Amino acid sequence: MEKRLGRDFYRQDVVSLSRALLGKIICVRGDEGLKRARIIETEAYGGANDKAAHSYNNRRTARTEVMFWDGGHVYVYLIYGMHYLFNVIANRENIPEGVMIRCARALEGNLVLNGPGKVTKYLGIDRKHYGLDLTKADNIYMIDDDYPVGEIFAGKRINIDYAGEDKERLWRFYLKK
Repeated sequence: MEKRLGRDFYRQDVVSLSRALLGKIICVRGDEGLKRARIIETEAYGGANDKAAHSYNNRRTARTEVMFWDGGHVYVYLIYGMHYLFNVIANRENIPEGVMIRCARALEGNLVLNGPGKVTKYLGIDRKHYGLDLTKADNIYMIDDDYPVGEIFAGKRINIDYAGEDKERLWRFYLKK
């Protein structure tokens, strides 16, 4: 039975949430109807103590403001002027941690969305979703259908060479694709 993920689910520390999101379903309602994709790869960004995080050293800007909100909110930003990236805020208010959704499998058509830009493009996630509450919004939310996740693999995060020793953290989690 499918159930919508509630606030307590998102209030986990970022590494726990990054692992727990694997196998969950992102649901986005847009002009083309409901699109759904199962999360198969995530990356954890540990906030104040993680040089790879936008909120490193508690850096609070207009862009990162949502990272300081309660777990379960949406953080969307644009990279390279062309791709939106979708992140789920973890933990509690004023602990700026987030999980980037790196890869998913579309439930309609079984298409593998192998990259965070492909995930957002397929689902239609963009700036209008920034700050939405996944526990309350009608147009974007996550569900658990008790999918058997199996073995979770861990590796280094991708494209964070600027992060010094933090680039060595094994904070990318994924399922067999």
